[in-house]
Amino acid sequence: MTRSPLRTPTLAVGLVCMLASGIADAQWVLLARRAVGRIEQMQQQTPQSGEVMDTATVIIDAPADRVYAVVAQRIRAAQNVNVTRTDDANRTLEFSNGKQIASMRVSVLGDALAQLLVSAAGAQPSPMPALVDHILAACKELNVECERAQNSAGRPRRRRRAAMPALFAQ
Repeated sequence: MTRSPLRTPTLAVGLVCMLASGIADAQWVLLARRAVGRIEQMQQQTPQSGEVMDTATVIIDAPADRVYAVVAQRIRAAQNVNVTRTDDANRTLEFSNGKQIASMRVSVLGDALAQLLVSAAGAQPSPMPALVDHILAACKELNVECERAQNSAGRPRRRRRAAMPALFAQ
């Protein structure tokens, strides 16, 4: 029986590819772990009316149904907030304080991984700082770590503390 001269190099290339794919998988897992629990925000203001559109999102290391139940309960218990539409099957909720409207959606990313998306629109000042406080409180209730995202300089984003309508009064 003769051995092929390509057998050893082929095995070596196969071994290197297998090790490289394992490293790549580990890097994706590490990257994903860095994103879990980090609350990202974005704001846009209309030049004509001055109204603000705010969005916040976070990936939470908990089942989507549980995340939805905790956040929905917090919204329903908030003072001066009226729930205007509920869709439990799709894990969405719309609510208002009369001056601003907001909605939230919880999406399934895995068995025990969910994405929470919250959007708010209306007059200034924005309710998003208070909404993010409630996201942080919901994370604590779910026994998961969440934090505000860092800005490009590596510092936590500056928190705006203006006199806000009680969309989510604590």
